[in-house]
Amino acid sequence: MVTPYSSFEHLVLSVCSNRGKGWRFVMADSLTVYVDDSGTDGKSKIAAAAFCVSPVDRWLKFLDEWNRIARYFGFELRNFHMTEFAACRRDHLCQQCLAGHTSLKEHPWQRWSDVKRKNVLTRMAKSLAANVEWCVGQSYTKADFDGHVRNSQAKKSLTEPVAEEYVTFAVQRCGGSFAQWRADNSRYDRLKFVFDTSSTKEKRDIAKVFFAAANDRPKIVNGVEQWFDPEEGVSYESRKITHQLLAADMVAWATATIRARHLFRHIRFVEVYWIARIFVSTEHIGIGYLDKRTLARWERDALNGENREGSSGISKLRPDDAEANQGSAQRDKGEVGCGESRKK
Repeated sequence: MVTPYSSFEHLVLSVCSNRGKGWRFVMADSLTVYVDDSGTDGKSKIAAAAFCVSPVDRWLKFLDEWNRIARYFGFELRNFHMTEFAACRRDHLCQQCLAGHTSLKEHPWQRWSDVKRKNVLTRMAKSLAANVEWCVGQSYTKADFDGHVRNSQAKKSLTEPVAEEYVTFAVQRCGGSFAQWRADNSRYDRLKFVFDTSSTKEKRDIAKVFFAAANDRPKIVNGVEQWFDPEEGVSYESRKITHQLLAADMVAWATATIRARHLFRHIRFVEVYWIARIFVSTEHIGIGYLDKRTLARWERDALNGENREGSSGISKLRPDDAEANQGSAQRDKGEVGCGESRKK
């Protein structure tokens, strides 16, 4: 059993592996996976999650750059959250400010010009893209999840656990993509997972599909992990303290907002346009979604016992995953680019 420890200890052990009696050695080739979600609000129709993955030294550089951006522009990372940043503007205050929970002190961007807002988000997104080794965001509508997964008889025909909660199913989807990336690139790095603060029910769901209940099955099938072995630990931390989680927050928010824009055209697209242009221009940051047709096809195949073998047990709900992700990514790029050409 792995004993969890803090991100600070993970950093110290990586830099000074022989310091401290009884401290475990952390290999230089270990990766830290920061995980966040979007859509926990009961009013949200979209659920999304994101994985941001890098070794400790690159996370250090990321944190240093984001702290310098925050100091230069006059805000604190502990008060930053993409949902609140996007919603709090000169002509429109966020719900937290309207309710008196936050003010100009915590949300100075409520008085910024669009030029300054774009400058800040662009710098932050470029730093994220430069320092994260691999990242993915996945989304879907809650209605489609309810209709074809949560309330479907198809789950009974599966030999693997399926997430029950909206956001943990999105996390499971990201886990499947991460397992495939590790297999495709022969990455055997030791792993540490850091999740944003979650409810007891969500923690239990994550343990079921990722770690605890999964290890009664083979770990590797056809070269792909069916469950993760977090050799460097698992922790649940607040993004107000562990600011690396803000990277996953930004990607999860962008993923959910792009999907919402596809479905509900009235959604504001200004801030997500600024950052998504940067993300989709890279080869290592992916933004995708499951549409109703894909989930319905998975449900049909599961009921017929036709789900393919060898896909990642962490997220086997992906009968046509590569095609679905590629197609959605291309549609996202077209939306974000607004007709502008990109270098291939």
